[in-house]
Amino acid sequence: MITLIIIVVLLALAIFGLVKLIDKFINPKFKPVLSILLWGITVLFGYLIYQSIQAPIEFDKLKEKRFQVAVNKMLDIKAVQMAFKSINGRYTDNLDTLINFIENEKFTIIERKDTSVIDVEKNRAFGLTVDAKGTGGYFKDIVVTKELGKVSIKDSLFKDSDRYKRLNVVKIGDIVAKIDMKAGFIKRDDLKIPVFEAKLEKATLLTDQDPNLVEKEKKVVSVEGINGEMIILGSMEEVNLSGNWPKKYGNNE
Repeated sequence: MITLIIIVVLLALAIFGLVKLIDKFINPKFKPVLSILLWGITVLFGYLIYQSIQAPIEFDKLKEKRFQVAVNKMLDIKAVQMAFKSINGRYTDNLDTLINFIENEKFTIIERKDTSVIDVEKNRAFGLTVDAKGTGGYFKDIVVTKELGKVSIKDSLFKDSDRYKRLNVVKIGDIVAKIDMKAGFIKRDDLKIPVFEAKLEKATLLTDQDPNLVEKEKKVVSVEGINGEMIILGSMEEVNLSGNWPKKYGNNE
């Protein structure tokens, strides 16, 4: 922005200088033609300066809209992967497996209720005799579970939408950007812990934009931006299913 201000000032000084030269040295009959020419140059430079200011602004608006679409897709992937893991104990990087899971599996709806019961063992250890209500004895807290029924994964997560069939692709107009999904396990002590990662190159969402602005976006480091070259969900190196986007795009925890 400072550079643009300097250019504008220099341009104004240059035009002012030319006007003075015209008044002093140019034949009066040529002055109208030169004035029109100078006005044309002024308008042209003004337009170019305006465009140089507006281009990054318009780029940011478009970028944020496309990144929002991509993050929404990542959030769909996260919901499905978490559901898949809750039933299968692992994640998967296979789209067909996820589609089959969504269309055929069901969530079990469990009711959990906190309650207290007589702690028979503790009462016996202390030699306490209690009545049916536990008067004079110890109680312990337990959780009572009850299965209420089942609901399909598809109805629970996607209702009437079939967007789950394109979980690994972000399509915006003619732009098709593929999400790379990986799944596996990492070892922690003697445990094998399931991990998952989804990545999408930001540049693939911006292939029709100014290459210079795209390169600048790939290097961005900002609290309000998506840092680096990728939109990332999860990790193959640590137990983490967070996203690298700021909260303005959606839940990143």
